[in-house]
Amino acid sequence: MKKMIGLISLAMLMSGCSNTSANNGELLVSTASSLTEVMKKMEEKFYEAEPDIELSFNYGSSSKLRSQIEQGAPADLFLSASEKDMAILESQQLIKSDSIVPFAENRLVLASLEKFPQTADVASLLLKTQETIAVGEPDSVPLGDYTKQALASQGLWEPLEGRLIYAKDARQVVTYVESGNAGLGIIYSSDAVISREIAGTLEVPGQRDPVVYPGAVVAASEKQQEAAAFLDFVTGPEGQAILEEYGFLAPEGATP
Repeated sequence: MKKMIGLISLAMLMSGCSNTSANNGELLVSTASSLTEVMKKMEEKFYEAEPDIELSFNYGSSSKLRSQIEQGAPADLFLSASEKDMAILESQQLIKSDSIVPFAENRLVLASLEKFPQTADVASLLLKTQETIAVGEPDSVPLGDYTKQALASQGLWEPLEGRLIYAKDARQVVTYVESGNAGLGIIYSSDAVISREIAGTLEVPGQRDPVVYPGAVVAASEKQQEAAAFLDFVTGPEGQAILEEYGFLAPEGATP
């Protein structure tokens, strides 16, 4: 009898370790943290169109989410803030290549709780301030990588390194600024649009290209059709209108 109970307990434990999405019927979307707020609205509107598809979101930096997918973590759809991380997964055949589609773009801005003077210059503000400056971790967070590239192109990265505070994802950079733990922060323009606390923004110089957000269906997903349906919604007219409302730009070549 004890042996039977032990086997039942082991079976239950193994069941709990299996694909979360498959167990509870939810479509699991691994989503860049900068999409957190917009996805709340997206989920609400998608449910009105597809009430039989329940969504669940796993938020984090795109690099972290990519690593999770590489390690076999459950995911049906990947909404990334990094083309590089998407390309890495594609090279390993971990996402469906024919499903990759850009759905939004973004820009970097210097953010503050106080409005900037009209004549303010980003380089001067960064070099002269005694405040801590929040940025994404450049080696593991796409926002940090984009930030380092832009500042380095202007000769600003090395002079600032001693005053930078590094965040684990894009949302944490915003939190550092909003809480006052950092006097300045380099964030996505979409995060500045939805923030109630941030009053000052200036576009960061040195950005050669916009930040492109690609989405794709995960190859191992057991919910290929449902994942494709949500991705179609995100890239469709209603999803694009929601993204615009939350400060994102339409991807290049998108139909108005």
